[in-house]
Amino acid sequence: MKTRGSRRHVEGVVTSDRMNKSVVVEVKRLVKHPFYGKFIRRRMKLMAHDEDNVAHTGDRVELVETRPRSKSKKWRVLRVLQASHVVAPIELEEDVAKVISPREHEHPHRPAKADAATETPETPEDAEAPGEPDEAQDTNEDA
Repeated sequence: MKTRGSRRHVEGVVTSDRMNKSVVVEVKRLVKHPFYGKFIRRRMKLMAHDEDNVAHTGDRVELVETRPRSKSKKWRVLRVLQASHVVAPIELEEDVAKVISPREHEHPHRPAKADAATETPETPEDAEAPGEPDEAQDTNEDA
C-alpha cells in the first residue's frame, strides 16, 4: 500500500465563518526581498473545510492541505490552536427590536432640517397666509 506524501501545514486566523462547514482563513508570512533583503509581509486568504463548524471568527487555527473539496476549498481545519474571545452578536426578537426613524440618525452636531409645514415664519410679512392678498398690493379696492 502506498503512503501519502507530506502535506503542507499552515497557521492562520479565521476571518469569516458565515458558511456552513467552511471558513475563510488569513495566513500571514514574511518573505525576504531577493535584492534588497527587506522582509515583506505577504498574506493569503484560504477557504478551508470545517466539518464540525468548530472554528469561529478570530480563532487561530492550523490548516492541512487536502484533496480539492470544491472549486476553492483545498485546505482542511486540523485543529483550533487558540479560541478568540469575540462575543457573538445577540439577535433580538422582532417585537423587542426598536424601529428607528430616519430623523434619529442625523448628525449630532448639525441642527435638524425643519419641514416646510413645521417651519415658523421669522418676519410678520411672511406670517400671512399664502391665499390672502397683501394690503399694499390691493390698489383696486377704491374703484
